[in-house]
Amino acid sequence: MDRKVNFRILTAFFWVFSVLSYDFGDAHPGRTDANGGHYNRETGEYHKHVKEDSQSDEIDTDLVVSQNAIASDTKHSELRLAAWNIRIMSNESRTDAELKAIARTLADYNFIAIVELRDEVVLKRTQKILSQMGKTYQYQLSPAVGRGVKERYAFLYEPEFVSVVNRGELYPDAADGKDDFIRDPYWATFRAGEFDFSVIAVHVVWGDTVGPRKAEVRALADVYRYVQKANGAEDDVLLVGDFNRNPDDTESYSRIMAIPSMVRLFELPQKSHIRDSSLYDNIFFQEDHVKEYLDISGIDRFDETDFGNDDRAANLAVSDHRPVWAMFRTDLDDDGSDEVGSVSVKSANIHDVNGDGFINILDLVAVANGFGKTEPDINGDGTVNILDLVIIAGEFGR
Repeated sequence: MDRKVNFRILTAFFWVFSVLSYDFGDAHPGRTDANGGHYNRETGEYHKHVKEDSQSDEIDTDLVVSQNAIASDTKHSELRLAAWNIRIMSNESRTDAELKAIARTLADYNFIAIVELRDEVVLKRTQKILSQMGKTYQYQLSPAVGRGVKERYAFLYEPEFVSVVNRGELYPDAADGKDDFIRDPYWATFRAGEFDFSVIAVHVVWGDTVGPRKAEVRALADVYRYVQKANGAEDDVLLVGDFNRNPDDTESYSRIMAIPSMVRLFELPQKSHIRDSSLYDNIFFQEDHVKEYLDISGIDRFDETDFGNDDRAANLAVSDHRPVWAMFRTDLDDDGSDEVGSVSVKSANIHDVNGDGFINILDLVAVANGFGKTEPDINGDGTVNILDLVIIAGEFGR
């Protein structure tokens, strides 16, 4: 190993561990409202932040967002996952001010499934704004789907916390000779700590009548089973998005809810529309398989915290839909001994770079030697960089 590589490894090593060992105190998730306070979404308590500088009563909210994220990732083995229909999210229709308002909500989560996205340019702009807030996100982006107006799905995630196991792909809707969906669902597989999980994002058609909506919801049971089968023994599958039907439509949801141990996290009278008119957005999974769920979930009422319950302003600037979210533990390997083909999930750990069964300094060396190349790309962003080292360092000793 030459001197240049040695210097690179040592520099990266000390930088990574200085980040992971920094103590950020009592940081926790949640934005401040107009009164300078907020509800802690984990405890339900309301409090205000007070800056120690006696010359100012203001708080640097961008810094709070960044500190919250790091504290959550390094001190708490939890994943904050959300699904959000962001109304007509396109480069042509969105100003920077609107994207900053959207980013304030996105920054509360480690992973967000986005529907009603129109193009990649607006996603890159949002990614840049999040970076300016001290938040690094990567994404998996679907091809354009739909008839007439095209949409895309995106999985936006923090690479320090989430890595890609299987890149995103569309459900092969026409493979069986039928065409069940106007917008084919999109899915990918990820890993956060010990938690391997697949996410299916869907935006059910609205259409001129209710019939096509109901038919698409019924067909989602086939999508769920397809993804589960494609994953071999990996059964942790989450179905998320905008279903355009309320949960009390038992006819539409009968097939997906008939899958053993299937749960739906949100029920009426909860509402995900900012006018409190409907609950179309939801998260589904099988509780017998997704044992990592912490029984903590909610609907992000950004329209109230950020816009003072001004529905028109919230709709125009951000969306008419609220994000739905849930929390999962990432220190539980509930299916690590199961077989995927002939290789166990545990032994197929993509973070054990050299394959010796342990995550240690040798894995850091292997990643550092790959700087600027395409392999070993730990987080799936296409380039070996410092973010890959952060992930390896965070898993030392496993």
